Amino acid sequence: MRILQVTPYFLPAWAYGGPPRVMWEYASGLARLGHEVTVFTTDVLDADERAGPARERLEGVEVRRFANVSNTLAWRAKKYLPRGLLPALLRDARSFDAIHVTDARTFLTAAAYGTARLRDVPLCLSAHGSLPGSAGLRGKLKRLYDRALVGPMLERAALLLAQTDHEARLYLEAGARPETVRLLPLPLELPGVPAEQGLLRRRAQLSDGARALLFLGRIHRLKGLDLLVEAVEPLLVDDESLVLVVVGRDDGHWDEVSNRFSHLLDRGSVRFIGPLYGEERFAAYAEADVFCLTPRHWEETSLAALEAAACGTPVVVSEQAEIPGLTESGGGFVVPLERDSIRAAVETALARSQEMGARAREHVERRHAKEAVVARLEAYLLEATAAERSAP
Repeated sequence: MRILQVTPYFLPAWAYGGPPRVMWEYASGLARLGHEVTVFTTDVLDADERAGPARERLEGVEVRRFANVSNTLAWRAKKYLPRGLLPALLRDARSFDAIHVTDARTFLTAAAYGTARLRDVPLCLSAHGSLPGSAGLRGKLKRLYDRALVGPMLERAALLLAQTDHEARLYLEAGARPETVRLLPLPLELPGVPAEQGLLRRRAQLSDGARALLFLGRIHRLKGLDLLVEAVEPLLVDDESLVLVVVGRDDGHWDEVSNRFSHLLDRGSVRFIGPLYGEERFAAYAEADVFCLTPRHWEETSLAALEAAACGTPVVVSEQAEIPGLTESGGGFVVPLERDSIRAAVETALARSQEMGARAREHVERRHAKEAVVARLEAYLLEATAAERSAP
């Protein structure tokens, strides 16, 4: 097959979170299976720099980066406006057997959907947690946009990939045809033993006897760090050896958290060390006693939580960041977004950290191994494109 990925972010734009990693695993995995994969993406990298070059070949994947009108707009507002993307789509689309997009509400997705209709190419969408609406004026604008574009796109898409049962239901509620919705776990290459030992303890200045709860993610209200601190506060107060280490970039929420819980920061029970990328984040996962993530919004499976589990660390997540099957496997807990439920799960995971960590890694090996997930994606794409070709 000839497959075109259209995504706002791609390798090496790791500062944009999980989706660029997932799309890279899909692209490189399909290329290894013998498919011709091309990626149309933007030049986002981080707050200050843009990615390059404009064209390159990575492990058999052809990558084209289109320059955004504004890197600041892309970073701060997640508004991606790549110059030249639409003409390239219109020119090249017919040479592909399928177009695979990510994120339901971006200019790139709209451009790819319109082009797929005009050029009669099957469209596949990985929503990656982007389907839920918002409150207030933002929510009203989203609903208008969804009626005009997202709903019709979901009705016509050949394949809709959901990480969880919840995301599958959202597709259906938005008008998707049931036969096009397929469950696909996030792919993950299982990490080995981190090359750097003791990184988390050095960065957070932890004593030898300290136990670490780890939050790794953007410091944004939607990520629910304040809810997590509130939930585990009694544990931190009762046990001076227990520390919540906060890792991630500040997206404007840290001041609120640090002011509200200044008493915990003053005694060293909560410590913020900034972002970690690449192998450093795996070193942090492996050293933590429990990984915790309690977002307010539905982001579906958290790649960070999955990576922590793969490193042998028990995981506590709210239902909004579900790892399907985690609780049943004994590798952690998926809990309601309630203070008492979060606290009880963290307390249990701390008491059984080694045992639950081993089960967490086994669960990832069984459900999320990259090769198996990509093979399922390949089968779904072949099935969807065949169905489109045979449709009257």
